[in-house]
Amino acid sequence: MPNIALIAYDGCYTSSLAKVQDNLHIANAYWRKQHGDTEGQFATKVLSADGQGVTSIGGLSFNVDGDYSLAEDCQVIVVPSLFYEGELLFARKLKQMAPLVDWLRIQHGKGKTIMGHCTSSFVIAETGLLNGGTATTSWWLEKKFRQRYPNIELNIRQLYVEHQRLMTGAAANSEQLMTLRLIERFMGKSIANQCAKATLLNTNEVEQTAFLTLENQLEHNDPLVSKAQAWLQRNMKERFSLNQLADELAVSTRTLIRRFKQVLDETPNRYLQNLRIDTAKRMLENSGLPVESVMLQVGYTDLSSFSRLFQRKTGLTPRAYRQRFHNQQRSGTDG
Repeated sequence: MPNIALIAYDGCYTSSLAKVQDNLHIANAYWRKQHGDTEGQFATKVLSADGQGVTSIGGLSFNVDGDYSLAEDCQVIVVPSLFYEGELLFARKLKQMAPLVDWLRIQHGKGKTIMGHCTSSFVIAETGLLNGGTATTSWWLEKKFRQRYPNIELNIRQLYVEHQRLMTGAAANSEQLMTLRLIERFMGKSIANQCAKATLLNTNEVEQTAFLTLENQLEHNDPLVSKAQAWLQRNMKERFSLNQLADELAVSTRTLIRRFKQVLDETPNRYLQNLRIDTAKRMLENSGLPVESVMLQVGYTDLSSFSRLFQRKTGLTPRAYRQRFHNQQRSGTDG
């Protein structure tokens, strides 16, 4: 019988625990139907540091089954995400969670799997166990994660990543995909597939690339890079010349590339490519312009090349992206 410990603390997201628990309950139902007994089912425990009840970020108070000592017979420990209230408050909260971080490090050393997503990916990273390994988090936390944990390879494209019994995920709902992974591991692919169908989870959707934006790359204090970003925004439709941009800013191309790498961790050319695709995404969401017109508006002239690049960046073709994210209330008709 696989035992799962769900860690609860004041200020956690209730959904991070409830979704895991509910999906395991569904898996147990399919297990009983298939095997006719309860042997091999998941057993879950909700635990807090002192065994006392907690209050979630939404104000929901609930009791727990006991303290961390009851996790000794558990194979998996689930850490819920916490509310992000800004960089300083979040850093303070992580510091306050040092006892939990130390405990998780010890439990991993005993062979347990640790699972978390979004902000709780940071909690797992705090253990140091991911150094030299791979992890993921929610796309909007990418820059903060990279800055705080330079020794961890961040795969921001993926909805979830597993490295040496450390499972990290993106934002809400990625914990359901990770739970399906646990169901497959302990109960087999057949039951995992039945659970996915029952909960309408698309197991083929394992990337968050369609949701990525350039929003975080505007949050910096480098005036040269800010001016370059504004120039690229204004001249997105035009043929790009690095020399022309450097001349406009009265710097050398070498200086321009160096500053972009320091601030954004990418070259001006790569930034412009991402800017064009990000702008195309917004136009596909909020306008009824034909894909060909969108392509021209963002500086591309070959539909085949544009579509391939768009799909590589987002995981979807332009038309598939529009079908999924189009704001019908603002749209006209697509040609």
